[in-house]
Amino acid sequence: MPYFELSKNEIDFPPAYFADPEGLVASGGDLNPERLLLAYNSGIYYWHYPLKHIKWWSPDPRTVLHLDSFDFSIDRFQHLEKQFTVGLTNDFERVLRHCQKFYNLEDKMNNNWLSERAFRSFMELHQKGLAHAVEVWRDRHFVGGIFGVAIGKIFFGEYAFSMEENADEIALLYLIKKLKEKDFQLIDMQKETMQINGFDLDEMSRTEYVALCKANAERYTAKFRQL
Repeated sequence: MPYFELSKNEIDFPPAYFADPEGLVASGGDLNPERLLLAYNSGIYYWHYPLKHIKWWSPDPRTVLHLDSFDFSIDRFQHLEKQFTVGLTNDFERVLRHCQKFYNLEDKMNNNWLSERAFRSFMELHQKGLAHAVEVWRDRHFVGGIFGVAIGKIFFGEYAFSMEENADEIALLYLIKKLKEKDFQLIDMQKETMQINGFDLDEMSRTEYVALCKANAERYTAKFRQL
């Protein structure tokens, strides 16, 4: 059990380095947008079992994808582009609802669930210009997507899903392409729902990752709408 219980009345976190060996920093609080933004900027993310206390994590090391060193395969991207239609979505809610259909299985309730309270917060972040999604289509059918939150030069990945083989791959490749064009530094890939086969991911120490998040928050504002 965590040593820190967060209050719903105050939006704060203990330092990430207070995490236990599994990376658990605290529990409780809520999922309002302001708290989520503070968590991102503190190197912390939420992950919890539905109907239980929200839990806040900062594992060591942290799984990320460094964009400057990522070997982007134009040939692979163009090959997949022939099979799918992919782009930034104008219907963010559709991507979230499909994520819920994909992950929220009643007989498999687990940490991957996208709860309604999280849904509402991500919708608010999208309305503020911070949360964004890529959607993938094939033959007029919506078959995959990915979404997360963009702050400064970091994209904090939340969920990716695929209802056809390789749909999540081209979604991530498209996202990487767009982020590289705008000189983003990295994608946080820590969550299980962002793990996509075929991608070589990197690791950062907690100390390094938290320092990067804090410096990023101080220097930049979200700029994903320019893509």
